[in-house]
Formats: sequence, structure tokens, C-alpha cells
Amino acid sequence: MGGYQVPVGYRFRPSEEELLLHYLFPRVNGNDYPKGVVLDCDLYGTKEPWTIWRDFHHLSPDDQEDIYVFTTLKKKTPNGSRFCRTVGAAGTGVWKGEDSGKKIRACGNDIGIRKRFRYMNPGSPHDDRWIMLEFQLDESLVRVRNKETIVLCLVRKKETSGKSKLEERQNHEVDMASRGEIQAQHVHDDQQQHIDASTYDQLRFLDDYLMNDIEGEQDTMVNPTLLAQYGQQGTSTEDQLRFLEDYLMNDIEG
Repeated sequence: MGGYQVPVGYRFRPSEEELLLHYLFPRVNGNDYPKGVVLDCDLYGTKEPWTIWRDFHHLSPDDQEDIYVFTTLKKKTPNGSRFCRTVGAAGTGVWKGEDSGKKIRACGNDIGIRKRFRYMNPGSPHDDRWIMLEFQLDESLVRVRNKETIVLCLVRKKETSGKSKLEERQNHEVDMASRGEIQAQHVHDDQQQHIDASTYDQLRFLDDYLMNDIEGEQDTMVNPTLLAQYGQQGTSTEDQLRFLEDYLMNDIEG
């Protein structure tokens, strides 16, 4: 990724919905997605998290503290449902789960789940010094079926400010919530135009998804009635967005 250029002032601060729909969704289903920010990495291999962070941090386009990577989960047994969370050549480190997962929703549907992990390795100076957020796509949005489970992970080095685990977790939740509030405020500010830039992004994403479906690129059956309705849609962006949201819900439930 040498020579990767971004505009001055650029910061990669995606919301959870954006990570799932604009990065993980196309990555899992073999479609194009924005390159150069979320890279492929084996988080459950021989490298420790600090080595991975060092290797990937300088590749970040805005030199941010968080790194975002795609990784493939590894099952403990071939036919089992549990995943191996040990890391490092010695296998003494482990990503320990801190919650059962938080569902992420968009357009009234479940689009994925976010789980939080903490690096544990008693006796190591890096014990309890790394945090990971793992995003997994909802099964209803997985169009390409294979044996691999690809997830998108955020890896963050904990600050050494002496904050408690609870304080750190609360600060992170506030940070993620504030991003959602900012997006909601943008929608509110643009109500006079009926639609804002983020809504156009959603419309473009859903429209591309539908067009791919209609052209036979997805493994789903297009409802003829819905297709006819789509062809009758006028120039109203709100009507198109409402139709596409209904189509996505129909596709998931059907």
C-alpha cells in the first residue's frame, strides 16, 4: 500500500453499520469494496497482537491508533461450532470474550453482530493491553456459501492512563454512540431536502445490490411483483429508498 494518498484531514472513522455493509458484506460475498484501509491478516496465527499492530499501523492512511483487518476464524474441531482464540507461536495468548455480542441493525433488519475481546497472556507485559472488536455479518446477508467464516476486526492498543476496565469500556461505547449521533444529526439537518448524503449512500448500496440480484449475480430469486414495482418507481428518491428497503426485508425473510 506504499504511496497511498488521501485528502488532508482525512480520518477513517466508520460506523458499525458502514463496516458491515460497505466493507464486510462485499468482502464476504466476493464483490468489490474500498481498498487500502481494511487489509487481510491472520489474527489467530503465530504473530502476537503487538506485532500485527506494528506491521499494519504504519499502513493506515491517516496514521490512526486503531487498525482494521479482515481475518478468518478457525474452528477448534472440523465439525464443531466453537472457534479457537489462541494466538502467538507459543499459544499462550488468547483473545478472551467479554460479551455475548451486540446485534447491529439497519433498515429494520439484523445485519451483523459485534463482539468485544481482550488479549490475555499472564506473565507477559502485554497482558490485558489490547482490545479487539469483531464484526460478523448476519447469515441472511451471506450469499457466497463456503466453509470459511470471515470477520472484520478492529484492534486497539489500550491507553496507559490507569483507567479501569469499566471506564475504558464506557468511553468506547460513548465514542461509538457519538458517531451514530453525528450521523443522525446530519439526517435531521437535511430534512428540508428530504434526504442527506448518508441516505444517498444507502440508496446507492441497496440499488447496486438489487441490480446485481436482478442480473443474476446473487444466489437469490427476485420477486417478479417487486421487480415490476421497481420499474414503475418515479424520480422520488424517498420512494426508491423505501422500495429498496422493503425489497431487502423481503429478500431476508424469503
